[in-house]
Amino acid sequence: MSDQTSVTFLASFPPIQSAIKIGVDGMRIQLDIPESELAAAVRLLALRDQVIKVTVEIAPDEAR
Repeated sequence: MSDQTSVTFLASFPPIQSAIKIGVDGMRIQLDIPESELAAAVRLLALRDQVIKVTVEIAPDEAR
């Protein structure tokens, strides 16, 4: 996968009840992205209006 179609960064779900919302039209999630990951995460802006494939995995302890 080319660098222009892949974005990787660390994030977590915020400690709020509305972080994961389920409605009649599907599910919405919110993420907390730390300052150290903003350079990578800002690349998501280029992916607006695109269908994306999402994979979630737990980061190793040393990344937390």
